[in-house]
Amino acid sequence: MLKVKINGIDNSRAYLNKTGEKLGRNFQNEIIKRSRELSIKMQKDLNDSVDKGAVPFTNRAVLFLYRKKGTGVSTTIMIKDIQAHYLYEVLVQPKAIDKFIPTSKARLTSQGNIAGLKRNLSNGRFKVVKGKNGKERLIDTKQKKKEKRVIAVRENKKRKLIYDFYRNAEKGTVLIMSDIRGSFIVKKG
Repeated sequence: MLKVKINGIDNSRAYLNKTGEKLGRNFQNEIIKRSRELSIKMQKDLNDSVDKGAVPFTNRAVLFLYRKKGTGVSTTIMIKDIQAHYLYEVLVQPKAIDKFIPTSKARLTSQGNIAGLKRNLSNGRFKVVKGKNGKERLIDTKQKKKEKRVIAVRENKKRKLIYDFYRNAEKGTVLIMSDIRGSFIVKKG
């Protein structure tokens, strides 16, 4: 226990003001530290949730900001603007998209895309063929065997959520603030 000898009302007032300001700064710094740790954990969890590993663009998606005010501190954990536009369907709300789904015969990149798709479409190696039933297929014209020619089929595909950003942020915020006494406002952006 810390013993402090204080004499008089003015010294008591000065001690209380100085101690209160110090406690306030320590409280704000603790909130900032814990929020920063949460943002780092969320980025790591996002990277781990991506099948075959996240690309560098996704590795830098989570942004942490804080601002000290006279009344307290405001911390923000968010997805950067460009990444948010690209990752919205896999982090917040899945949306059905019309795209070519690769077959087992297609050669894929490490991200799961068809290797050389744009280049081979423009030079004529890959062609889009519409079947009798209206289904479109992407074929490789260089392949002679019929069963190896079809490398993709156009379908409506709904991407699944790989990481529920808001749920994990809310759960993490409750966890890091559970042993701190004070007033908090948690907002979804």
